[in-house]
This record gives sequence, structure tokens and C-alpha cells, in this order.
Amino acid sequence: MLPWAVICACTGDLTLAIAILVLWIIMSVVRQFIEPRVVSTHIGIHPIFTLIAMYTGFKFMGVWGLLLGPILLIIIKNIFSTFIEKGVFKSLFER
Repeated sequence: MLPWAVICACTGDLTLAIAILVLWIIMSVVRQFIEPRVVSTHIGIHPIFTLIAMYTGFKFMGVWGLLLGPILLIIIKNIFSTFIEKGVFKSLFER
């Protein structure tokens, strides 16, 4: 969107260039703040943990990790919740 706004500004259409920049800012804010909350609501994990999983996955595996990080987090969460429900951790600590 930025190249489009620059080209519009260079051709003299400042109104369109400013409108494109404002739209870009709104889109950036929505993607940074609202998108993680929506994603975390659908998968049942707190937004900060979703962001951490996305960031960690991206650092380890790149773009694929960005997608696989939250999936791995969901799998790990389900494994631990199953262990807690079945009392595995309770039996380990009673010994």
C-alpha cells in the first residue's frame, strides 16, 4: 500500500495518497491488536500465548512456524489438560 500511496503523491493526487495511508494505518492497528484476540478466542488460548507461539514458531521455522506454532500450542494444551483430568500429575506427586 505504501508504494501505491507514494505513486499517487508523486502524480499529484494527494487526497488519494493520504486516504491510502490512513487505510494502511487502520489495517495495521487492526492486525496488530484485534487479530490475535479473534484467533485466540476461536482456539481457546489466551491472546498473549497465541502471540508467543506465533513468534517462537516464526523464529524457529520461519513462515511455516508462524502457522504451526499455535497448532503445536493447542496440541500441548490438550495433552496437559487430558493428563490433569485423568489425574496423572496428581499420582506423580503423591509418591
